[in-house]
Amino acid sequence: MTKAPKSALAAPLNVIWDFDGTLLPYDSEQALLRSLLRPPLQVGLHKALLARALSWADRHNLMERSFKRWYVRCLRGLPVEALDRLARQVARDISDADRRAIDEIRALGARMFVVSCGTGDLSQRILEAAGVAAGFLAIEANWFTFWGNRIEGMDLSIHLPADKLAAVKGLGISISHAVMVGDGITDLPLLDEAAYPILLDRAGRKATLIRENGYLGAASLPEVARLLSNIVANP
Repeated sequence: MTKAPKSALAAPLNVIWDFDGTLLPYDSEQALLRSLLRPPLQVGLHKALLARALSWADRHNLMERSFKRWYVRCLRGLPVEALDRLARQVARDISDADRRAIDEIRALGARMFVVSCGTGDLSQRILEAAGVAAGFLAIEANWFTFWGNRIEGMDLSIHLPADKLAAVKGLGISISHAVMVGDGITDLPLLDEAAYPILLDRAGRKATLIRENGYLGAASLPEVARLLSNIVANP
């Protein structure tokens, strides 16, 4: 069922994307934490145990307010090369079909932006490694700070889901005249305000959420591309 938009789409077409779980099929921050447990990155027992615990807690949505503080503590001192290496590995999981879908949406004339509660350094590197970064005009997220070539801290600007609304406004975009594509709980504030809210449901477990909130549902990025093509053709 197609939801009647709250208001018409503005021209040009603005598409706001979540990153983790949406453009990337899983969580990049959790992947970075898990990488601490594998060679060639050797860390002490304390950090290894902390990384494992943080990844598990974040996967179960148990540390919304405190996760980033412990995440940065765990990663402090990590060389920037570790981010580049992880990005190359993780980018392989953005399929060729997903990459084509991103290119197809861009070809519709869409202006695409990433707005994420995650780590911008990871989002940017992964999109670059996947060869699709040129399709996105900006990435609004949380960014590491560095001392030399090692992680020192984080500029935390999008801590909670509601912060995404302010980030979109800061881009000069009215979310009520835009498309939002997301996959989970951190995307609900934007999905609830978007002219066309698209909930990505790769595993087919969110039918109730889609139905009860009147969202558009998509099982894949190619399906998102088809939805947007239809929306552009039949505004």
